[in-house]
Amino acid sequence: MASSIPYLPDDFEDNNPSAEPIDQEITQNPFVEPSILSQPLPYDEHEDTPEIETSEPNENVQLPQSETDENQIGKLSEAELRKLVPERFTTKYQLSIKLLGIEKNKVGNPILRFDAFIKGLPRYRQNKYKDIRRTYNEVVKFNKYLTVSNLEVFIPVFPNATTSYPFGSEDEFKQLMYVWQEWFNRITCNPILIRDEEFIYFIENDFGYSVINTQRKTNVASGLVRKTLKQLAVPYDPYQELADFRPLIKAAYLICQKLYKSLDKSSKLQKQISIQVFDLSNKLGVLSQFENSHPGMKNMWEKLSKIVQINSDLDLIESINEMGSLGDGIQGLVDDFYEIKEALTNRHLIMRELIQAESQTQAKHLQATKIKNRSALDPIKVDEAIRQLEYATKAEESLNLQVKRISGEMLFEKDEIINFTEAKFQKLLKNYTLNKVEYHRKILKHLENIRLDVRIVDTKGGLSRLNRDNLTSLKHNLPSSQSANGDSWSSRTFRSLKKEEEEREHKLQQEQYDDEEDEEGDDNNHHDNTNIDDHTTSHSKGVVDARNAAHLLGVATF
Repeated sequence: MASSIPYLPDDFEDNNPSAEPIDQEITQNPFVEPSILSQPLPYDEHEDTPEIETSEPNENVQLPQSETDENQIGKLSEAELRKLVPERFTTKYQLSIKLLGIEKNKVGNPILRFDAFIKGLPRYRQNKYKDIRRTYNEVVKFNKYLTVSNLEVFIPVFPNATTSYPFGSEDEFKQLMYVWQEWFNRITCNPILIRDEEFIYFIENDFGYSVINTQRKTNVASGLVRKTLKQLAVPYDPYQELADFRPLIKAAYLICQKLYKSLDKSSKLQKQISIQVFDLSNKLGVLSQFENSHPGMKNMWEKLSKIVQINSDLDLIESINEMGSLGDGIQGLVDDFYEIKEALTNRHLIMRELIQAESQTQAKHLQATKIKNRSALDPIKVDEAIRQLEYATKAEESLNLQVKRISGEMLFEKDEIINFTEAKFQKLLKNYTLNKVEYHRKILKHLENIRLDVRIVDTKGGLSRLNRDNLTSLKHNLPSSQSANGDSWSSRTFRSLKKEEEEREHKLQQEQYDDEEDEEGDDNNHHDNTNIDDHTTSHSKGVVDARNAAHLLGVATF
């Protein structure tokens, strides 16, 4: 988007005898010269001006005038994307973080211990960083910095240090390890975030890290001004995919909020039910004390009281597992959706600033035209009008470039967010379903344990109390229907949480083993390269030709 009225400096007659000489190239086209655009302006921000990599092929594809019609509005070609978001078109920069463990510290502020592996990124002093320790609060500050300094990226929110599981339990440790590793994977997969300067300080600093680039702040409105601007109508968005994406994210945010509240309410009600069931078990135990005439009935009431008490404990555990397996994940999605919604709002605010800059440029151009049409030109007013018009034009170009870069990156990230959300929901629902299945299998297993006690109340299997005296004595063949392989009445293979955890642990062990093998291989290659020439190492071990033999014999041995 640019002003419809072109700015032509040749229309002005420079009759100021004290004015400095103007370069002919700048006079003819002041907006093409890079030196003018590179001057520091109050409108330009460091993070908003993309750096075009010289290593990438320069594809300046210009579309013909016939194609620049209404159908091309809101579409960015590959050549434009390579200029706006060059980080998306290179794979030579890689960064990976592997979470090793969580150390105990103050409540709500544990210490994360992880390793970092660098490939191709400049300004790093090493390729591998071992045993990096950062507290939870330090990682949260780093996360806030990334959100402020990278307006074009959907930054995921760092998950909370507390879960719905009991504090210090094994389930809490496993969940924190999983969600925090997932967060590290998401930010290190983004090519823009890994090239942020603050990432170097986050990895290389000693224990006790603090954000270095604290002076970098967001250039969008905040506070009361932001709330006021959000009440206004959304500016016209030429990118239809992003225009439809924000209502989708807002709807998902509200739905997940309602879902989390419903789960929380259901969990609280289930805890109350477990209390009532425990009270029922106590009353059944008291009932067994009044059964003196029939020993079979007394034994049945005692066993039933114990089973009901076990069921009350299972209800309490299930209420915790329900929030831990599904509720915490939904809350994480709610936080991510809110940040995505605010990032899209920031883009709308910058687009509104661009519209204001366009109107300001047009007003400055009209003012300069009025001064030009006067019969007597004042050199001071002419210089001031030209200077103001140049600043307004450069501010408009800077905002236009910023909006295009943000839009181009968000078009990439939109698909990534949708794919991640689908995979996340599938995993959450799978774990939630397996937890529910395991809960009901445990209840059924405990109820089956007292079937024989119920049937041997009398000689006819307890059915005589239902006025079925004509039945003969039953043979009590009561095998348990729940086994490690699944249900006895089903031929399908049962998928349990235990098997899922075993497969996950086996996968992690295999990855650790592969990493150790890679490190040993790198060390061996480095050792071989330092002692033997590259030509020697290229050959197989045990095969020595004449050239290699001469080289080995020529190595000094003293």
